[in-house]
Amino acid sequence: MDEIEIEKLFISALEESGQDTEAVRVVFSTLVHTTLLYRDEVLASRGKVVTVEDVRTCLGWLVPAIATGNMPQTDDTLRFGLLKLWVAELGKSSRPSARMVS
Repeated sequence: MDEIEIEKLFISALEESGQDTEAVRVVFSTLVHTTLLYRDEVLASRGKVVTVEDVRTCLGWLVPAIATGNMPQTDDTLRFGLLKLWVAELGKSSRPSARMVS
């Protein structure tokens, strides 16, 4: 999965959300950046490729995980690792100390 595929996937999700605001763009930017870092780390450390389907599955898990605080039951460590990373990164950016003050 290359950077262009990842960006296209997130742009598609952004457009489908119907909420193209600056805050949503920041979230998607965080997800894209984090996904690219995770993709490179997984390839280097495990020799595995993060696929479009892996990212789509994690996108489907993301909102319920944030809304309920519950993570999905899965044995897929690659996908679960990406989801946990997303939740952690989004949690960092939602804390007041992580926000820029205007």
